[in-house]
Amino acid sequence: MSDVDTRLALRAQRGDAQALASLYEAHRRCLYGYLVAQFGHEAAGDVFQEAWTKVLEKIDSFDPAGGTFRAWLFRVASNAGIDRARREAVRRGPELDAAATEDGARRIDLVPAEDPGPEREGVSRQLGRDISTALQRLPENQRAAVLLRHQQGYSFREIATALGMREVSARTAVHRGLKRLREELGEWSDA
Repeated sequence: MSDVDTRLALRAQRGDAQALASLYEAHRRCLYGYLVAQFGHEAAGDVFQEAWTKVLEKIDSFDPAGGTFRAWLFRVASNAGIDRARREAVRRGPELDAAATEDGARRIDLVPAEDPGPEREGVSRQLGRDISTALQRLPENQRAAVLLRHQQGYSFREIATALGMREVSARTAVHRGLKRLREELGEWSDA
């Protein structure tokens, strides 16, 4: 597929709108799935649009010698998501677990908990939430590397290209990310 992607990307660089549309169709589902896992459902749609806008703007910077189009696309999308997260962090204000009162009560403790009841909660649903939460706690580079490896099936070389790092750093990021996930999800390993 990368040979086809490369030919399409080179045609898109020359202004071929159909080639760009073909690249979009070929990669939209897997890219969107990655963005949901990386940034959450709420942000994924916006990041997806920002990523394709950047692809339109930067298609001329794609160089097949630097890796596959898919890896380049995921790097553009990851960068768009990171930029968005930084903008949101500036707007968000104080963190929820920051002290809210003089006695040190945390803001998060003032938010009412949603408790749908144990009868409506399935084990797999809880595990999914726990995995999602654990993923969000990982540093950005580890989260992206783990998702690219285990959700998208990327090789370590493709991860390195997508995230702008050396291959050994990609291996380390995946290894450390998985180790932290195992630690976070330790209670599930006994289940």
